[in-house]
Amino acid sequence: MKHLTLILSTIFAVTAPAVAADKLSVPWGKLWGHVTNRQLTVTTTDQPVGYHGHFLRFESDTLVLEQAGSPGQLLKIARQKITKIRVDRQDGRNMARLVQGTKSDLHGLLNSVFSPAAPVGLVGTPVVAAYFVAVTPFCALGDLFARLRPPLDIEIVD
Repeated sequence: MKHLTLILSTIFAVTAPAVAADKLSVPWGKLWGHVTNRQLTVTTTDQPVGYHGHFLRFESDTLVLEQAGSPGQLLKIARQKITKIRVDRQDGRNMARLVQGTKSDLHGLLNSVFSPAAPVGLVGTPVVAAYFVAVTPFCALGDLFARLRPPLDIEIVD
């Protein structure tokens, strides 16, 4: 019973910060590190619903997004009009990266089994398979906790 209580309290302690609301006040000059390679919803004074798109770059006092659903169509939003930026969390891709990486490695190693480099394939295949089995639970937990995190709300301060 003590172990169950310890396990449950550890789970709650780990997940409690993950579901707390994330709000941040950032100066315009330091916004870059928070929005790079992210999906954003930018709320402006004239568009309270917000613009949704992928962050591309800054141009002096404007934020440049590639509009969601319209690849290649750029949207420039002036700094003065921005009231809030919501960064949609897209961190949970660990399992997809693991599968993609090990799939290509295993494919190459299995092909080498029937070639003059057979010892490399015979030794490498179980190593890559063991790595995949050992790392899978950690990738799955990382993806789970990334999905529990709410979006990050950023307010620009001058």
